[in-house]
Amino acid sequence: MIQSLEARVKERTAGLEKLLSERADKEVADITSIMKELEKRIVTELKNPENAQLVLEFNASEREQFERNVHSLEARARTIPAEITKETAAIRQRFSNPQPRLFPVAVTFLIPAKLANA
Repeated sequence: MIQSLEARVKERTAGLEKLLSERADKEVADITSIMKELEKRIVTELKNPENAQLVLEFNASEREQFERNVHSLEARARTIPAEITKETAAIRQRFSNPQPRLFPVAVTFLIPAKLANA
């Protein structure tokens, strides 16, 4: 009986480890996809020829703000690859070294005294 329980625990642990590994891979793929899409959208927006036309229509303070915004977007686009690496490592760390736990369960049935004597 104890060997059977140990075998079931090992089997369940292996199944859960596989599930956790798949979930980690999915989360890494998801965050990578999202961040690459963000980078693509930022780069596309920065290359948009309408932005060059807008600069001509601004007064000096608006042009400075526009240029600050463009520089911020360029900086953000440059940081995305490092952020992907950092987030991937954090996800892998969170899913690494799972510890199996065994929780004992007990069930208690309460029966009214009248029914117990019947």
